[in-house]
Amino acid sequence: MKNKIGASLGGFKGLSIEGAMNLYLKLSKDFNLSAVEIRFEKERNRPSLWSWEINSKLKDFLRNFEVKGAHLPFIYLNPISQNPRIREESLKQLKEVIEKSAYLGMNYAVMHARGFALDLSFEEQVEEWIKVIEELTDYSKENSIILTIENADFLWNLADVSKLIKKINSKWLKMTLDVGHAHVRKVPPLQRYPIKELSLRVLDTFLPFFFKKNMPYENYGSVKNFVKSERDLILNVHIHDYNGRRDHLIIGEGKIDFSFLSELKGDFKGAYIFEVEFENYYDDFRKNYERFMEVLK
Repeated sequence: MKNKIGASLGGFKGLSIEGAMNLYLKLSKDFNLSAVEIRFEKERNRPSLWSWEINSKLKDFLRNFEVKGAHLPFIYLNPISQNPRIREESLKQLKEVIEKSAYLGMNYAVMHARGFALDLSFEEQVEEWIKVIEELTDYSKENSIILTIENADFLWNLADVSKLIKKINSKWLKMTLDVGHAHVRKVPPLQRYPIKELSLRVLDTFLPFFFKKNMPYENYGSVKNFVKSERDLILNVHIHDYNGRRDHLIIGEGKIDFSFLSELKGDFKGAYIFEVEFENYYDDFRKNYERFMEVLK
């Protein structure tokens, strides 16, 4: 089965959305790309746009690709806010992007569980996220587009992501496995004096990722074990490297062992999306693409 490979346009910083689309069409031709992901939240210096800025040029651009994904907004929203107006507006904007993504013929919409409800316990926040994601999953079903949860922010722990998806139990809800985020060790709030975790985080900048404590994959023992156990939940994969300090790096500029991707060989129908920050756009993309193809071999 042919691998479906593409990138997030958001990685081509400094370009307008139109400039990024034009560059990506050339990359698509040269590297036979079949997937793409668009960020629907305007960010400075990043090719992205608000959902209300969608136009015919974008729709024409997307027709070139087999797999199309939308990255839902998350930076300025708070869908679990205890202020009902903020919560309502956040859900409204998320649903608007889901609806417009479906209109554009996209296959999936990926979300971050980012939001704040500081007066609630962890367990209470989990319940709030379940309500939000259930509502968005139902809305995605109505619009015939799959909602995916990325392992990030509140749902940084791979075990928490898989547990939530299984609890909701809908074919319209899957996971976007972010490889870089899956290797970022969690450090508890500083007021709890997390000396051990901080020390391990410092070691991550000098050594390979030897220690499992507070790693997103801790419950599984490794990312490979997670993929082997939960591959049916994974719709697509965000690819980027991480060196213990920075993520969204070109493969080989960090310390991630990508050999676990072998667990997705065979009948994996999802897409591999590069979420790399390309500085020298074409050359960096080529370098990352070639290294990724070596990993897949």
